[in-house]
Amino acid sequence: MLWPGIKKLGKELNFERTDSEAAGMLKNCFVKLYDGQNIKVLEIYVPNIDADDKNVNIKIIESNNIKKYEWLANGIKIIFQELIRPYPIKNIKKILEEITGYFSNKYTFQAIQCQYCGQQDGTEMFGINNVSMLTCNDCYRQIEKNIQNENMDIKNTQGNYFLGFIGAILFSIPGILAAIIFFVFLNRLAAFSALIYILLGMIGYKKFKGKISLGGAAVVIGAGLLMVGVGTVIAYSANILFLLYKELGEINFEAMFYILEIPEVQGEIRTNLLLSYVISCLFFVFQINSMLKDWKNQKIIKKLREIK
Repeated sequence: MLWPGIKKLGKELNFERTDSEAAGMLKNCFVKLYDGQNIKVLEIYVPNIDADDKNVNIKIIESNNIKKYEWLANGIKIIFQELIRPYPIKNIKKILEEITGYFSNKYTFQAIQCQYCGQQDGTEMFGINNVSMLTCNDCYRQIEKNIQNENMDIKNTQGNYFLGFIGAILFSIPGILAAIIFFVFLNRLAAFSALIYILLGMIGYKKFKGKISLGGAAVVIGAGLLMVGVGTVIAYSANILFLLYKELGEINFEAMFYILEIPEVQGEIRTNLLLSYVISCLFFVFQINSMLKDWKNQKIIKKLREIK
């Protein structure tokens, strides 16, 4: 996502955008702006850079009270910390203008290079999965061809739904232990153990090389829901055994089965099952998009678009 501060500055500078970055040419420099976790990031790619240039720009950065930065292959990356309030956009613009102004004055007749081959002519901005870059036409065509081949390999990757299902079930088994602990010590909070089945099931499906597809996501969900039901019943039964042991001093399976047949107890089990499935479905709403994005993770290269 392109947050308002970066979006506003990018629009002011006539930059273009991906879903998460603002990028454009400023003087003879290629500039990228994006947000991170409690930070804003400015990347400036320049026509040329030597030790003297670095020394001058270190002074510019430090004079603006910036503590964190790193040198790139042909540029600089500046990180603006945001602990409580957003870092002022006007300060980022000031530093940006100072640094690009320096390189524009020193390397007036030099153009920015293709980030892949170093060619200076005919460069254009593109984005690969929302990461902006500057390339020449030849490199663009080669990158596009490579991406098509990678996507085809992902699409043709072999997998097995059945083995993936077995892996999802096996890896979900530890979730039963969590459900038992929740039931015995936290009563109905056992429903939250449903999330454990789903998370472990995803890991198991991948470990057993389940087929990567929309169907694979459905298999993981199905295995998770199955284990939620099985785990809830087992955990509730274990809780009854625990209570019987505290009361009678022994584990009595016959008494447990008798108690499980009591209508009130069955109603309580159904209530816990329902709560577990509700929690599971709520989790699926947030998780399913992430699962499908990961499993259908095909690269896309396209031109940047206007910031509106």
